[in-house]
This record gives sequence, structure tokens and C-alpha cells, in this order.
Amino acid sequence: MKSYFFLLVFSLGLATTSCKSEKKSELPLATVTLPLHNKRVLILGNSITQHGYYVDFIDYYLRKHYTDNSLDIISIGLSSETISGSSEPGRDFPRPNVRERLGRALKDIKPDVVLACYGMNDGNYHPLDSLRFQEYKNGISELKTKVEGIGAQLILLTPTLFDPNPIADRVSKEGEPHAYWHPYYKYNDVLTVYSDWLLSLETEELQVIDLHHHLNPILENMKRITSDSTFVPDGVHPNKIGHFYMAQKILKDLYPEVSIENPVSEIERLETDSLYSLVSKRRVLRAEGWRNYIGYTKDGNTVKSDSISATITNVELLDDAILKLLKS
Repeated sequence: MKSYFFLLVFSLGLATTSCKSEKKSELPLATVTLPLHNKRVLILGNSITQHGYYVDFIDYYLRKHYTDNSLDIISIGLSSETISGSSEPGRDFPRPNVRERLGRALKDIKPDVVLACYGMNDGNYHPLDSLRFQEYKNGISELKTKVEGIGAQLILLTPTLFDPNPIADRVSKEGEPHAYWHPYYKYNDVLTVYSDWLLSLETEELQVIDLHHHLNPILENMKRITSDSTFVPDGVHPNKIGHFYMAQKILKDLYPEVSIENPVSEIERLETDSLYSLVSKRRVLRAEGWRNYIGYTKDGNTVKSDSISATITNVELLDDAILKLLKS
């Protein structure tokens, strides 16, 4: 059963989401480390980041917890994008490569912090391949060099997870052709290898937030109760509940003093929350404006807008509305 009721029952049982999201920090702001506040934050990624629900959740809960309105997040995820530059054989057009737009994004946005989530598309939905894996490593290395080169902090997010069960009729086995529409049935194992390698890079200077190993046991526990349950209905893209779990892990690592409620009851509540609506609208508007201004090439088409001024003006109006709500 994939019902909403089941997910509510399951979510209520998660001990990690038991605290109230609205509870303000009891520590003075000066004594609390605020990794994303008072900084310009750039978020890069593929379609999961372009969908952006996890960004909405992070932004919303941080604004509720710290009401000084000092968040400056620009999320410009792009559907189908990789960091490796690799694509499945037989595609009409190569997948977009973030390295093609990375230099422009860093130059124009001038971030202080960059969060990047790549890996899902980089294995090309094939079994583990040493050449593809090396291209992924090369891409991460170039990202790290360029971000550190402008004096910004890089935070890597491991890829999420792949669930073959909802798409069992179109997964492929060893020796069969593999592609996005016919992904390798053990592709989650490939993502585990990519994630473990990213985790091996972590140092005091380079933080890695492990979404992959956070999400896997949650999904496994759901399936132990009801085998066809999932929060990845097409095998690849988390739904809002999956994005909620992503945000939960990111907040836990960056802002351990911020805890959020179970996903189902919170998502239901947020549907009628004016602040959440404004935060989400702001993210969508800002993402599209900056993504188009930076420019990209996808499916043989090049997108490039000439000005970002209208986006900046409209975001400022939303900022005023958000601040007014927070003070009310």
C-alpha cells in the first residue's frame, strides 16, 4: 500500500523527526554557527535540484527558526545535467554538463558557499564502469578547484537513491541495453560506490552531506512494512516526502539545532502556510531567472537571457513580503 495514511503512520514513528520545527534556538545568534546565513549560497544539481522542494524546505525552516531574513540562496539545478560530461549511448543529444556553465555561474553569482548534488545521471543508468566513474571524479575535482579558486566553500551532497520496484517493467539486467528509460536494476549499488567515494574526500575544509546512506534505510524500513511503498515513484526522482528527508539530513548536518516534524503532517500543513508559499515562489522565480541568465545548452537548444534585473526586482518584492510575514 502506497497510501498517504501509511506514510503518515510510518513518519510518525521516526524518532529523528520528533522536535518542533518552530522552536527557536535558545542560544544567542552570536554563539550559534550559521553555515548558510549572511552568505550568498549557490546550489547546483540535476533535475532533483531543479524540482527544488528540498531547497524550499531548508529555506522555510531556517527562516522560521532564525527570523532575521539573512538567507541568500540561489538554486539553479538543471534537468538531465551531469558533472562528468558523460551520456548514455544512443541519446539524440548529450546530457548537459555543469562544467560548461560553472565558470559563468561562479563569476556572475559570486557565491560564498556552493552546495552541489551530482551522481544520479553520471553513471548513465549503467552498471559500474571505470571510465564513467573516472569522468565523475574528474568533474568533482574540477568543481572543487574552481570553487576554492574564488575563495568559496564547497559542500558536496551524495546522490540520492534509485528504487527499481516502481519501474520493474522497464529495468534492465546485466548484458541488456541500459539507459534512463531502461536503467540497470542494481543502479542503486552504483550510486553507493559514487557516494562512498565522495565521503572519502571529506576533510575539515570539505564537507560531504550523505543523502544516499540517509535515505536508503528509510526506504528499506518502509518496504519491510509494505513491500511496494516508496518515496521515489519513478525510481529516480524523490517526491515531496523524499525531498523532505533530503532537507532533514542537510539541516541535521548544517544546523543540528533545527529539527523538523514528520513529512506527511508537515507537508499537509505547509500547503496552507503563507510563508512557505512565498519561499517556494521566490525559489522558483530566482532559479529560473539565474539559470537562464547564466545560460545553458540542453537537447540541442541554447538558453541565455540578457538581463537579470527583472528577477532581482521581483525577488526583492518577495523578500519584503516574507520579512513582513516573519514580523507579523
